Amino acid sequence: MAKFLSLAFSLLILGQAYWVRRRVGTWLCPGALFGLFWFGYTFFPLAVLYWVPANPASIAFIFLCASAFSIGSLPFDWTSALAENARKGNGAGQAYNTLLVWAAFYLATLGSVTFAVLNLLQQGFSPHDLVFDLKASAAAYAALLYSETLTDSMYDRVGTVLAYMGPVLGGLLLPSTGTRAGRARIVVLSLLPPTIVALTQTSKGLLFLCAALFLAGLLAVRMEEGKLGLFDAAIVRPVVLSLSLLLPIVVSSFLLRGLGDIEDGGLLLSTLRRYLASYAFGHLYAFSDWFSYTFGGHSVLAYNYEGVTFGFYTFSSLFRMMGSEKVVPHGVFDDYYAYGDVLTTNNFTMFRGLILDFGLFGAALFMLVAGLLFHLAFRSMLVSRRPAFSVAVFVFMVGLFYNSYIISLLGWNRTYAAFAMLWAILQVNRWTTEAGDPPDLAPRVSGPDPAR
Repeated sequence: MAKFLSLAFSLLILGQAYWVRRRVGTWLCPGALFGLFWFGYTFFPLAVLYWVPANPASIAFIFLCASAFSIGSLPFDWTSALAENARKGNGAGQAYNTLLVWAAFYLATLGSVTFAVLNLLQQGFSPHDLVFDLKASAAAYAALLYSETLTDSMYDRVGTVLAYMGPVLGGLLLPSTGTRAGRARIVVLSLLPPTIVALTQTSKGLLFLCAALFLAGLLAVRMEEGKLGLFDAAIVRPVVLSLSLLLPIVVSSFLLRGLGDIEDGGLLLSTLRRYLASYAFGHLYAFSDWFSYTFGGHSVLAYNYEGVTFGFYTFSSLFRMMGSEKVVPHGVFDDYYAYGDVLTTNNFTMFRGLILDFGLFGAALFMLVAGLLFHLAFRSMLVSRRPAFSVAVFVFMVGLFYNSYIISLLGWNRTYAAFAMLWAILQVNRWTTEAGDPPDLAPRVSGPDPAR
């Protein structure tokens, strides 16, 4: 019964996403996108691992937060906003097909690869090890990472910022690339830096975050061209191509972490299944277990009580900039939830941090305010003729949504650096392209019916 209730609340998350999509007129609005992410993040773990227990109250809380976020769409007139967006015409995306954006894309990709290699060299790995003994060096890097004995590296921080930039710019450039080979090259180059990180460091988080940022850039361009569909072939094809590249990379990363040493084929497959299940589905059950313990229910683990942290877990990098000396482990939380030999994870979702920071009702209020701000930025993106700041907000909003199953992306200072860099590139590109714009953009179609 608890699992059926949990699935029902997951479907309600999808239902409220559909409601806001109907009201705004597109699945690309913040409330609908966030609801789709969290429908997927709840329904599939609950349905696939149907025998693993979950607290339905934890899913109900996620539904409450998603609904509060969607309420942020109510104050705005979406009919006029979509009509303004439709005036931009099919060629609006060509504003990104400039020497500046192409140069930034190639420099970000090359720079990220270069800094990833320099970081490995700084950690004590030789070029010979990386080329001829990748398995041993990748496992050694993972051991340094989890023992928290890595050398603090400027190369790693800068390389990660540039790794964010490449996929975003690649997504912005993809629609204006006319050939199939050119589009495939953009996809491969966009994912090259995080692929190198996944194979040399066995760290997969950057890989999927970069894929989300690539998709966000692609969606931003299509919106400017008046194409508001989320499930069109032009979106599905690059997503399928990206996923076809990501899956073997993820499996290779697991094998390099030590699974490749298992000689028993059956044991290898069962262990690989546990790794994949933990990575894809563990977050929800870990949060549910923590939620149960925090609010007096049955739980697998006993967790330390921290008290209200007033925003630290949501904005930890800003707290450190202001002098906070609170120490957190590499994975933010050092609790490891496990269920038999099925799941093991320390990913507790951004909702654990929100509750610790603001309490139950404070977390819902935070989501309401965030929804207002993100829907305001989304409307600005629709009505602006050459948006820059609002495009950067949309792109990293999608990154925030993706990463919310792990922790708040706003807790990393490199997020703010990458956002500022993208905003600067888009603003300069806007200034240089506006000079060639006609005095007015002729209407292409009337505004779409938001109820359609």
